[in-house]
Amino acid sequence: MFILKSKEQLEKAITKAKKIRTKVRFLSFGNYAVKGTSGNFYTVRCERTATGERKVECECRGAEKGLVCYHAAAALSLHVGLAKQRQTAIV
Repeated sequence: MFILKSKEQLEKAITKAKKIRTKVRFLSFGNYAVKGTSGNFYTVRCERTATGERKVECECRGAEKGLVCYHAAAALSLHVGLAKQRQTAIV
């Protein structure tokens, strides 16, 4: 798990996700399955904490060590897009 503090924190993970064309499956809003390079899927959860910080959790080994993984970056891009659609639909 890591807490997103800036866009720069994600740059390497985003670049890797784009390079390998990571596949993301929507499970429910905030919950995604992301395909790893070995073909297995990792569950990624995106949410806001009670204090308003954006939190992303991935079950891969890198994320367990606090690193920003490409699985999280890929799921986060879908999550942000869906969140914007939800805001537009509410207004």
